[in-house]
Amino acid sequence: MSNPDRLQTVLEPRDEVRIVGQYYDDKTARLIRKYGPGPKIHYHLGHYPSSRTPLDVEEATADEIRHSIRLHQEGLLRYAAKIWGAEHRLSGRVLDIGCGLGGGSLFLAQEYGAEVTSVTNAPEHAPIVEGFARDSGVGDKVRVLVCDAMQLPQEETFDAAVAIESSGYFDRPRWFERLAHVIRPGGSVCVEEVFLTRPHGADVWTEYFYTKPATVSDYAEAAEAAGFELVDDVDATFETAPFWDESTAWTRAVLDGDESLSAVDRRNLRISLLANQALGAEWRAGGLKLGFLRFEKK
Repeated sequence: MSNPDRLQTVLEPRDEVRIVGQYYDDKTARLIRKYGPGPKIHYHLGHYPSSRTPLDVEEATADEIRHSIRLHQEGLLRYAAKIWGAEHRLSGRVLDIGCGLGGGSLFLAQEYGAEVTSVTNAPEHAPIVEGFARDSGVGDKVRVLVCDAMQLPQEETFDAAVAIESSGYFDRPRWFERLAHVIRPGGSVCVEEVFLTRPHGADVWTEYFYTKPATVSDYAEAAEAAGFELVDDVDATFETAPFWDESTAWTRAVLDGDESLSAVDRRNLRISLLANQALGAEWRAGGLKLGFLRFEKK
């Protein structure tokens, strides 16, 4: 049961925000199956320092592949934390915007003692995040806010905002304008995202994720207009490519090995399989890139 003191709903979401929220609400059980069990569940790519998966994905079981995916997703957060200087920039009051099922929020609270406000537009995710935070012993450090990222309440001030593969759904100029009201001077906006490098990459990404990726320049321009400066830009495309191999292999292993799947589940998994194959190909062809950005409020 959710804690009413920690769960807030702010304003009515825009239609497109409601659609995305419903999309992720509908995916909850599938996300937990693939990236669970909790309490720390991540829904983003993994970081592979050697630029290859340590598994023989053709021989590995679905559980072995899932374990590797989870390990490297946590590795991506640790890599991001190093780039962003989390020990002093993400150890205070932090917004985790587009928090998913809360894996990143729990990571920041556990590893750096951050007081995290986890922002989601998927109402069904809120009590799950709260429960996971309690299970992880950081229930007093993580609160959940259900709202549109462009409608963040302005009554509070934060040291930083983090968006892990979520900002692609945002209206960037409005988002940075809103952040300018809630991030303290000298504070940071840290973004890990998939960025566009050629038009075909946008088509492949948009078809599956319902949002068109932008360029780093698009972000920098929106940030500059709101009073933020781009100070870090790190490309990790090469080191994240193996994620698509493991994600594809996990889906194939489940399709081949789980006879209890319903017809609907099989259809969804086949769609996911084709999408992961296409995304992996586009990743290696240079049509999309994975980057870590940090903006500082002037």
